[in-house]
Amino acid sequence: MSGTSHDGIDICAIKFSNQISLLKFSSYNYAASLNADISNVIQQQELSLEKYYELNHKIGIAFSRSIRKFLAHHKINKSNVAAIGLSGQTLFHKPKGRYPFSIQAGDPKIIANKCEIDVVSDFRNDHIKLGGEGAPLVPEFHQKVFSKKNVPLVVLNIGGISNFTYLNGRKNFYGSDCGPGNALMDIFCQKFLYRPFDKNGEHAKSGKVHTPSLNKMLSHSFFKRRHPKSTGKEIFNIAFIPKQLLKKPSNDILATLTELTAISIAKSILSLKKSPNQIIVCGGGVKNSFLMSAIEKHTKLTVTSTSEYGLNPQAIEAMAFGWMARQRIFNNPLIVNKNKGLLGTVTKSR
Repeated sequence: MSGTSHDGIDICAIKFSNQISLLKFSSYNYAASLNADISNVIQQQELSLEKYYELNHKIGIAFSRSIRKFLAHHKINKSNVAAIGLSGQTLFHKPKGRYPFSIQAGDPKIIANKCEIDVVSDFRNDHIKLGGEGAPLVPEFHQKVFSKKNVPLVVLNIGGISNFTYLNGRKNFYGSDCGPGNALMDIFCQKFLYRPFDKNGEHAKSGKVHTPSLNKMLSHSFFKRRHPKSTGKEIFNIAFIPKQLLKKPSNDILATLTELTAISIAKSILSLKKSPNQIIVCGGGVKNSFLMSAIEKHTKLTVTSTSEYGLNPQAIEAMAFGWMARQRIFNNPLIVNKNKGLLGTVTKSR
């Protein structure tokens, strides 16, 4: 899979028996030119048909090469792989309005043919058709992996965008996006500091929050919407950062953006009818110790990593797409806003 950070491709091999087991996991970077192409399309919010088909092809090739490298590196025979669960690269996401849709690039036909493995893709548009937001897609997977009997808890994914799953027992689950995860912090670092991200939040940790800018960002209409809701870089991009904030020292800017992420996550979790006992975090944001501390401070809840459950926090989203692919192959419907239906389109290999 490749998420809203669009920094590369996460691939895992999972096995299903009495439980879901992670066998292998690896990450592969996009070529710098492809990453720049994706970034430009997302930030400009303009996509011609020609550009879409160009990216659809290039990303399909990138996924294919990465999958074949993964299989070779881990000595996995393709004949032992039932299917590939493909997230695709989200370029635009509009789940509301008269004609709701979500656009992902990464041609499943190219991937199926080059890898000689069936591919299941386009989960998001099926989710929207069933009354969902197209994101987050993973709550039911989180429920299968993390739920405990009569113990309310939250699984929090911090990628480019942050989203949570509320679990209360073996059957009850609920999910929504919170707002920005790493997106704004990473965009600022890449554009102005020429580094991919703020490692461990060290730069932000030395700064001071600019309260007027923080309040301005928190006043955005997205934060006023009720759950469930979804979002992406069509909102949380460089243009979202107030100009007055960009005039401040870089450590103050990052401190403010980190606080925005922490507060938007905390508000989402604290708005739940029943408070969870703990927050289990996955995604790239788990590496930002300053952000993790800020979430703990604002929620006053215990915040832990999925690694404490023996699962690589970087692998959870990729595992979820593998699980969804299996559900589709066996025609097992998923639950979307109290509706049930099949998610994903199956593309057969040649």
